[in-house]
Amino acid sequence: MIVGRTLMPRLACAATLLAAALPASAQYGSAPPPAPPPPIPRGDSGQSAAAAPAAPATPAQLHGGAACLIARNANAADALLATGPYSAAERQQAVRLLGEMQRCTRPRQTFTSSAVAIRGALAEAVYEARFTAPAAARSPALAARPLLQPSEVASGTDAAALGVGYALAECTAAQHPELVIAFLQTEPASPAAQAALQALNPAFVACVVPGTQISLDGRTIRGILAEDLYRWSVVQRDGPTSPLAAAPAPATTAAAH
Repeated sequence: MIVGRTLMPRLACAATLLAAALPASAQYGSAPPPAPPPPIPRGDSGQSAAAAPAAPATPAQLHGGAACLIARNANAADALLATGPYSAAERQQAVRLLGEMQRCTRPRQTFTSSAVAIRGALAEAVYEARFTAPAAARSPALAARPLLQPSEVASGTDAAALGVGYALAECTAAQHPELVIAFLQTEPASPAAQAALQALNPAFVACVVPGTQISLDGRTIRGILAEDLYRWSVVQRDGPTSPLAAAPAPATTAAAH
């Protein structure tokens, strides 16, 4: 998407794809979500989940699996959310958690997804579980430290290009948490989600330099917004001692006369 007078989401692919040779595999990338496959009634098919070939996860499968896992174990995603986005550690955690999500929901057909999408779905589930009411902003303002750490990004991925989108989400979550919450309350990939994303347009425009080009699809920006909202909310709740709080600006000393 290009931020200027208007902001329209467009699909883009990340530079690096890392596929795992497991039924519950994780990849990097932000490919557009596939069309949902026709439902397979339980008990009507002789093909087991283990025998069925894995397919790309639909938004409903991914968010359903994340919600199921967090409902069973509220801390299940903490290790993943402690990793840096696009890092090797993130990928390892995402592969593990995708398997747990599928064991939780027992889908008729196993599915694959990206590390970014897995992380985003779990971040959304964690936020919904831990913040039943919106966090109140502190005064003076207290920011969360940036989610994306370029030094942790895996080799071969353009950290600088990613940084613009992550900064957009960080700014938006802090400046307009109510709009992000409204977006997250919609069903993923639904008309209501598209409308809520469009309602975020003025906030997006205000958070970047006009004309900036950002390559993020709707599913990816949803996940990043969810995690940035969660991190910002934790900092508002816990204050400057939170490990997620941004480091205070260095104090300036008056010039000697």
